[in-house]
Amino acid sequence: MSQGWKTPEVRAAEEMVEERMRQAEQALAKATRFEAELPEVKLTDERIEEIQQHVRNGNAPAEIAAFQRRVDDGEFSWREVADGTAFRDESVRAAFAASVRNMQQAKEMLDAGYDAATVITHDPNRPADAGYDDEPPDSFLR
Repeated sequence: MSQGWKTPEVRAAEEMVEERMRQAEQALAKATRFEAELPEVKLTDERIEEIQQHVRNGNAPAEIAAFQRRVDDGEFSWREVADGTAFRDESVRAAFAASVRNMQQAKEMLDAGYDAATVITHDPNRPADAGYDDEPPDSFLR
């Protein structure tokens, strides 16, 4: 069938759609490669208990404390946070938004060449009198 009926505008639109599809396929391939490079993160039961105690002891912002109440009510679990399924819920994403910004800032500092001790020391949520140790702080919950 002849496609002579297509105007230059239709052909340009088709080319644009094809280019966008190619770009989407490239982005998907890149995301797939990136995902494959990520280490598998396993949150142990012991670590979940530590996080919950940290939150219950008042060492987390109100949004995370509210999330813990939802965990206590059986609406969510920390395991769902670890595997990412809890983040399908907008309110969960919002509760952790500030934490994500803090983690992004830490990553940017690491990417800029700062060592881990410097990043931890400059954590805006870390108490001024906190000393440095080799364990990462739980202040990401703030």
